Amino acid sequence: MVGSVTGLQPLRIAYVTTYDARDVHAWSGTGNAITECLIHAGFGLDFVGLREREPARLLTRAAKLAYRAAGTRLLREREPLVSRGYAAQAARRLRSVDHDIVFSPGTVPVGYLATSKPIVFWTDATFDGMLDYYESFTGLSRRTLRNGHALEQNALDRCHLALYSSEWAANSALELYRVDPRKVHVVPFGANVSDPPSRDEVMAAIQTRDPERCHLLFVGVDWDRKGGEVAVAAAEMMNRAGKPTDLHVVGCVPPRRLPDFVRVHGFISKREPAGRQRLADLYASAHFVIGPSDADCSPIAFAESCCYGVPVLAANTGGVGTVVRDGVNGRLLPPGASGDAYARIALGIMEDPDEYRQLALGARREYETRLNWDAAGARVRQLITALIVRAG
Repeated sequence: MVGSVTGLQPLRIAYVTTYDARDVHAWSGTGNAITECLIHAGFGLDFVGLREREPARLLTRAAKLAYRAAGTRLLREREPLVSRGYAAQAARRLRSVDHDIVFSPGTVPVGYLATSKPIVFWTDATFDGMLDYYESFTGLSRRTLRNGHALEQNALDRCHLALYSSEWAANSALELYRVDPRKVHVVPFGANVSDPPSRDEVMAAIQTRDPERCHLLFVGVDWDRKGGEVAVAAAEMMNRAGKPTDLHVVGCVPPRRLPDFVRVHGFISKREPAGRQRLADLYASAHFVIGPSDADCSPIAFAESCCYGVPVLAANTGGVGTVVRDGVNGRLLPPGASGDAYARIALGIMEDPDEYRQLALGARREYETRLNWDAAGARVRQLITALIVRAG
């Protein structure tokens, strides 16, 4: 258990979010996973959920529509009316919460927060890093660019620790904003698997995967951004090359009719045991998880893949390189690589059982050592404890 400076009581965290931190669907369940991570790391947790006030909601919606009509995009949460409103609301709530640390899984809730307590945030990207990367961050108005950068800089100025889930995100903060590098640390997110299989179960699953038929697993709610069409092309090429291949699609329904070798499972909820078991079965039976994404900050599906000993074939973009180590737990391809390129890699690996086994075992080792929430919690605990000792 994490102790206070006196060692008598656990450190208490005020966990500030703009959504329900217990919702397993919000932010792909990462907010809830961070909740469990902090609790298991021994912190006492108090939830401070914030809501956008109705006047701000109405005014920013009107502004958003006006900017859309002018051909640009306004991000409402970056508007000072909203972000300062969150900060004021948080400050009021924090007066009644006994806490040692203010913690948030993002910069928006704490960018303008006035508090005497240390602020820590843990997120997967900076505002600048997202510009023209995700579609929702393209074509932004000058107003949003100005407000977004100001909010991000304020959060970095006010925080005592800036934790990022990847080197890509951390480097973005260091290179694009003014920040003391001693504040910035990389702590990868874990796999959102509530009942992970044992190592023996994973070993058995690896042994039972049919070398004569390949099962590719595509996981993502955004078919286009995640590279769904490239995954289809890869499976098609593998079938043409004589390797029977199925592509299992989880998280979305593709916008067009696809060949018979594509099996669409749609969105599978983790809220119910049946959904969690179905996902576990799909991971365990897959030969590869394929992720030819155009953009990805911190793909939780790849960490989950490693939990089941499934190598990942992915585009080396954004934060992917922190999760997938080329030749260790999968293979990284250049952004924009074709389906044929993914197919050639997969076929080559399957033709060499020893290489496949090493990648599968490497995937599980990466999960056991880095890509799990216990490891993440231990690192966060270490950093926060050191911060409290320094603050003294």
